[in-house]
Amino acid sequence: MLFSERHGYKKIDEKLLWEKMPDYLRKRIWNVFDAHIFMHIDSLCHLKRMTDTVVDFIRIFWERFLKGDMSNVRYENPSVLCDYMKEAFGKFEWHEVYDFIEFFASNFKDKDTMRLVLDGVNRVLEEDRAPYRIISGIVAPLTSEEEIKEIEKALSIPDKYAPARVHISKSLELFSKRPDPDYPNSIKESISAVESLAKIITGKEKSLSALIEQLPIHEAMKRGFKELYDWTSDEARHGRTGKPISCDESEARYMLITSSAFINYVISKYKESTT
Repeated sequence: MLFSERHGYKKIDEKLLWEKMPDYLRKRIWNVFDAHIFMHIDSLCHLKRMTDTVVDFIRIFWERFLKGDMSNVRYENPSVLCDYMKEAFGKFEWHEVYDFIEFFASNFKDKDTMRLVLDGVNRVLEEDRAPYRIISGIVAPLTSEEEIKEIEKALSIPDKYAPARVHISKSLELFSKRPDPDYPNSIKESISAVESLAKIITGKEKSLSALIEQLPIHEAMKRGFKELYDWTSDEARHGRTGKPISCDESEARYMLITSSAFINYVISKYKESTT
């Protein structure tokens, strides 16, 4: 934060809200893509592999993202294709910009370049205090660096625990969906991730409350997560009250982060107990 903002001479940009994107942020995000991919496309024409990668991405962008008429698109001219991309990007709604980032993360074939771009976009989001960050290719509502690391770690657990990893990924996806996040189902996926992990470790099909008792973790951790499980069972998972599930962004965030951290902790303790 600069001097004038710290001392109240200049207001921090109030347009950086959950459902808005100021023009300067949109331009900075595009500049990251431009600097790493599109700006030098003419000079990259001799690098056929890279040029083909960019052209392939624009083709699937046109077909799957824009779902547009491709009859007038001339694929033999890469620089013209980049102009198409820039023009389309400039017309996106705020949430479509984030859709584009996720689409790029899922479909750009050069993984090294893709990571450079996503790292650059994350720096821009942080510098301009945008309320979102990119976590494993998903644009998620802002959370601390420590919390991001816990989620990323849970998303990279070994294949042995793949069902838990899938549930965490789905929870993050539902939590991050814009403009209509699905917090109740995000919570369900978070607790289901822990349940899946417990079943894998114990090899038993029981309720999470019973399974937790058999995990090689501290008693206080067992009590804490059993209480969370009781809450999700009554409200988010089974809807026993007969009323619409009442949970908001803060509760869904808490469950996603807590479940991720719990999974990482349990796996760590399980490794210790088996060595």
